[in-house]
Amino acid sequence: MEGKLQTSFIPKQPLVESKARKASASIGIFSIIGWFIFVVAVLASLGVFLYEQYLTNSIQSKNKELSTKINSFDTASVDDFVQLNARIQAANVILNNHLAVSTLIGFIASNTVQSVQFTDLKYTNDDSGKINLVLSGKAPSFASVALQSDTFSALSYLHDQVFSNLGLDTDGGVLFKYTATVDPSVIKYKSTN
Repeated sequence: MEGKLQTSFIPKQPLVESKARKASASIGIFSIIGWFIFVVAVLASLGVFLYEQYLTNSIQSKNKELSTKINSFDTASVDDFVQLNARIQAANVILNNHLAVSTLIGFIASNTVQSVQFTDLKYTNDDSGKINLVLSGKAPSFASVALQSDTFSALSYLHDQVFSNLGLDTDGGVLFKYTATVDPSVIKYKSTN
């Protein structure tokens, strides 16, 4: 007999060489990269979820702690402090707007010519915040009144200065009236201290 007969019809070697192995190798690389991205995405979303839970729990615990501390305050003391703060602010407003008339009198005294005598002083505040000053005075001569006018004119805090009602008294002296507006910032209590 002529050799052994083949009893199986299944070929032992492929008849045509297949390129499937190369494709499966490249599919394997893309598959690994895809699985890696998928795992990273799942881990990242799990991390975000856990971080959100941590933040939620942290906020809740801080809120509980805050409400406990708020409840521990003595509301009567807080109310007293609020009232004290309002009083202090009101006092500051009053002091900041208070006029130190003694400062105005000091300015007048230090800038009065020696031979001039002031016999009356009046001042008023108008609605615009200006201080109107009215002085009545006596001088031995018109030259003394002119010198007093020059002295007051040199002062930057006196504005709209007018010497008026010039006349002679029975002793031969000169009577006059002086009016001016005073810069309020100069005699405010806040700026003098």
